[in-house]
Amino acid sequence: MRYAGLNDNQVTVQCGLSNSIIGNARKRGKSLNGKNIVKIISTYRDLNARWLLTGEGEMLVSESYPTDSAIAQFLKNQNRELMEKVESLNREVGDLQRQLSELKKEHARWDIAAESADVKPYGLAK
Repeated sequence: MRYAGLNDNQVTVQCGLSNSIIGNARKRGKSLNGKNIVKIISTYRDLNARWLLTGEGEMLVSESYPTDSAIAQFLKNQNRELMEKVESLNREVGDLQRQLSELKKEHARWDIAAESADVKPYGLAK
């Protein structure tokens, strides 16, 4: 926006976004959804989608900029990768929860065994 000399309202109007979307994203740390990002990239054709989404690469694209279908494919790939990561993390959380449950059961068995053990003959305190 600084580069193009635009303010929040100008970007909102030019991209056809809901009022305050850009201002809320910038000032309140709110995120933009995929539809709004596509509108921004479609409006500002020289804006590098990869840079906008990840902060990587150059801010502006060269003469040959990606088509809408290339942007959509990029977003689909990013979404697929993130969904795979979420599924993997969910499986890991499930495994850890099962391990924790087993450890709690084992701890309870040890507590019961310790309570019922006759430790006086060995000079041990409960």
